[in-house]
Amino acid sequence: TLTLHTRWSAEDFRGPYYEKGRYLPDALAEINHLFRDRHNQAVTKVDIRLLDLLNGFSAKANYTNSLEIVCGYRSRSTNNALLHEGQRVAKDSLHILGRAVDVRFGKELPLKQARQIALSMQAGGVGYYRKQKFLHLDVGPVRSW
Repeated sequence: TLTLHTRWSAEDFRGPYYEKGRYLPDALAEINHLFRDRHNQAVTKVDIRLLDLLNGFSAKANYTNSLEIVCGYRSRSTNNALLHEGQRVAKDSLHILGRAVDVRFGKELPLKQARQIALSMQAGGVGYYRKQKFLHLDVGPVRSW
């Protein structure tokens, strides 16, 4: 079960995405849409491992409120445009592959604590963006910044 929210589009997903040993196609389609590139509305398949990571993170943190998706999927054209603008994005960002998410939490989970929980999971990359108040999580190699 996941509880997700995007502030930029005011959309929510609340419910199971996996049930009785199988991933639910309708739920996955809804999540893919929620994670879409906010600049050009492009949609891709979000890596199932990323959804499992978010689910595991929420369980480990005992966090039941919405995870606010700051940035999910980012098309290559959007990523290149952001690079051209001088934004701090990786040239071959895992966002392009649907394998990364930038996420914010409610007041009941301080960002610093969320970071510690994510690091302890050793499940992929963890980026700590204190000033922007979000955490980057991905299912790439285990690393942190």
